[in-house]
Amino acid sequence: IANNTSSLVNILLPLTSSIGDIIKISGKGIGLWKLNQNISGTIHFGNQDTTTGTGGSIASILRYDSIELLCIVANNEWNIISSVGNLTIT
Repeated sequence: IANNTSSLVNILLPLTSSIGDIIKISGKGIGLWKLNQNISGTIHFGNQDTTTGTGGSIASILRYDSIELLCIVANNEWNIISSVGNLTIT
């Protein structure tokens, strides 16, 4: 739960993950949140993909934006299977 009232909460995808792992992020604080990737990570969101590697990220736009991600390739690829709100994809 990203609950910071003054600044952005930066979240980093794990370096190791197994197919089927799930991550859930829920916004609460007004500081919003940003999910950053590791060196070879990619996040798929419908027909959009983040930039592969450390330059890619997904970020909340509004306070209560939330996502649920499923690991589909061990250590590297995640698919957003549920979202609430609008997200910024880089």
